[in-house]
Amino acid sequence: MRSGIAAVAVVAIAASGCGQTTAPTTAPAKTPLAVSAPSRLCPPSDAKPRLVLSRSAGDVLVPGHPTSALICRYWGRSGELPEPEDLHAGVIYGEHGHAERSLAQARQVARQDITRELARQLDVLQPISPHANCDEVLGGRSELFVFHYGGVREARVLIVLENCVPVGNGRIVRAGLGLGRGDGWAHWIDEAML
Repeated sequence: MRSGIAAVAVVAIAASGCGQTTAPTTAPAKTPLAVSAPSRLCPPSDAKPRLVLSRSAGDVLVPGHPTSALICRYWGRSGELPEPEDLHAGVIYGEHGHAERSLAQARQVARQDITRELARQLDVLQPISPHANCDEVLGGRSELFVFHYGGVREARVLIVLENCVPVGNGRIVRAGLGLGRGDGWAHWIDEAML
């Protein structure tokens, strides 16, 4: 008797779903890889960024497992050489009318997996070869990546678009000439890395 009741219950449950369709589930909108951040979080110039890094970091640009990253973008050169009279008149010969090495904008990486991927891309860079041909003129833009680990710990990596594109953290320098390459240079290096 009990097996008969169980069988009827199974048929009833199965029949109750017949003819009904479930609403399709939509994937949530993708989280952006990076979002605008307040410019006050970045140094006003890349001239002498404070590069903070533990002595125990080893031979990598970004040690450990950062939890977030701030990207500070800085303007490069205009490509024109200033005339002597322009220097005295205070004419700015930086990129797009901005002073060279001045802050262009700040970006915050929005996802921890993307922060880890940026760190990985930087950590696989190789040292600059003593025989490297480093005479490319690339405009002089730069980007400062500030990796956070929670609390007050951070690692800073500066990428400069000159010569072999030195990528340094205050202790070691790597060649970043391949960063930002795709069909050509991206507007900013981090755009190509993301």
